[in-house]
Amino acid sequence: MTIAALILPLALLQAVDPSADTPTRFQQCVALIESHPDRAYEEGMAWAAETHSLSGYRCAAMALVAEHRYDEAARRFQSLATAVSPDLTGLRAELLSQAGNTFLLDHNPSSARSAFTLAITTLHGDRQQLPDVLIDRSRAYALESDYRHAEEDLSSSLDIRPNDPLALRLRASARMQQSSFDLAEADAQAAVRLEPRNVDNLLVLGNVRESKRTGSPVQAP
Repeated sequence: MTIAALILPLALLQAVDPSADTPTRFQQCVALIESHPDRAYEEGMAWAAETHSLSGYRCAAMALVAEHRYDEAARRFQSLATAVSPDLTGLRAELLSQAGNTFLLDHNPSSARSAFTLAITTLHGDRQQLPDVLIDRSRAYALESDYRHAEEDLSSSLDIRPNDPLALRLRASARMQQSSFDLAEADAQAAVRLEPRNVDNLLVLGNVRESKRTGSPVQAP
């Protein structure tokens, strides 16, 4: 995961920090992470100490991700989520999702799953954000070898957003691991149709067909 994948939409930042300079300062802090995460961490914490800005704390947590201090970063994202006003459900869910994805980087799928579950509960069925969080939680389930629940989350995501090649590809893998080879092949073929040049889609389709040939699921490396 890149640092950019952990950035919240600008509108959500403005909802928390309405001051005019917040978006620019946040962007500058995030830009610094790529080259000097230690300095970005110091900048974020100094900003937070100065103004109690959530964006400052967030930048500092993102800098920890860049320094591979995943567990510490994930717990900071969780703390920020609990500090946000309950009315800002979208922001709370985003922060919990950041925590979950950071736990995945730390190879801690159970903590990731818990964070994603809280995010899903917080969203109250919001059809705009829910598919992405369901996909994220399915990854945690898959890392725990709980492919049935991974498939269920991916199916729920596809019920809302049917033509999502990522969800189709991941569901193909989950179904393959459960020896549902025909269903897995159908999903993999659909993903390839949607993104014919995506190597990951082609790889999953090849794995499914090999599993179908041998009668045994291809294990992920």
